[in-house]
Amino acid sequence: MLNRIAGGFLVLGLGAIVAGACNGNIGSQLDSNLGENDDGGDGGGATSGSDVNGIGGNFDPFGGDGGNGGDDSCAGAVLEPQTVPVSMFITVDKSGSMSSNNKWNNTRQAFSAFFTDAEADGLNVALRFWPDGSCSGGSCQPPGNGCEQPQVPMGSLADPAHEQALIDTFNSKSPGGLTPTEAALSGAVEFATNYQTGAEAAEQVVVILVTDGSPTQCNTNPNVISGYAADGFNNDGILTFAVGLAGSNEGQMNQIAQAGGTTQGYFIGNNNTEQALLQALKDIQQVAVACTFAMPESENPGETIDPDRVTVILKADDVDPGEEVPRVSGETACGTSGGWYYDDPEDPAVIFLCPATCDGANATETSKIEIAIGCLNIVD
Repeated sequence: MLNRIAGGFLVLGLGAIVAGACNGNIGSQLDSNLGENDDGGDGGGATSGSDVNGIGGNFDPFGGDGGNGGDDSCAGAVLEPQTVPVSMFITVDKSGSMSSNNKWNNTRQAFSAFFTDAEADGLNVALRFWPDGSCSGGSCQPPGNGCEQPQVPMGSLADPAHEQALIDTFNSKSPGGLTPTEAALSGAVEFATNYQTGAEAAEQVVVILVTDGSPTQCNTNPNVISGYAADGFNNDGILTFAVGLAGSNEGQMNQIAQAGGTTQGYFIGNNNTEQALLQALKDIQQVAVACTFAMPESENPGETIDPDRVTVILKADDVDPGEEVPRVSGETACGTSGGWYYDDPEDPAVIFLCPATCDGANATETSKIEIAIGCLNIVD
């Protein structure tokens, strides 16, 4: 049985809407104007059912401003959605127990199908097995415990040669050994953190931990192990997804997922293992891509978007007017009520959804996120 983080996939309706109200607080305008008829006076606010640059409908986050006058830099516009690249460090348990119930072959075949799926071409993937070579119970803690070294380096799934390298490496391995989960996860987070730090452009780096058992080597305390995922998420926004095959400890895997910002683990039983694991990987791809996106940029030369006038709107089942999602200070401020935050509030390049909001946005196939953009400032 497969337990997923979310039941559907997020449809990124990131129509970043710039409307004509340039004064006042964006949040208060949103509260007062959503769903209301407001011609906005001279400020140019869109009425319910009216058209903003040919975009009709009821979404009017900024409305009018009571005749304070329009500003050409705030003219209605729709910016195309831009997701950020997603890079995955996949770390796979090949301990001896993976030989039972055909788990290893099912896992290998599921990953082969995932690597060659055309829908995954936009992903970058690096691959590591454990216990294997320098990644074993003989070297448990970072930095440099061996588990941070991918056996297939990061590369694009759009590259047939990289796809084949991933498949060939998987085919060259066979189960054996114990279960040094601490070494595997700490090394994976170390790699992900270093990779994201060295990235030239904004991107989301995630860790996928796949295992079928409880830790038997290194520190086996689940609080210690999940602490590495927590450090990666809280300090660098690294998401850790925990995938448990039959034999894994559900409580420990959920603890790792929660610490890593992904709410709960994925669990695959011995029935239909290959298809269930493949579906889990596809779900992870959707969540990783759909809940992280680039800070919108103006299409007009000499203009920039004020990051303090950005509002994220969650539309359950794509129903207007939607609900304003609160902005929070960062990953550690995400709570059960959800929210969103910037990678860098002073110079934002990426917008992240908190786990609870990500879940809500994925609740149904028609749920979606929209980003409303405030005034554009003229850059001298």
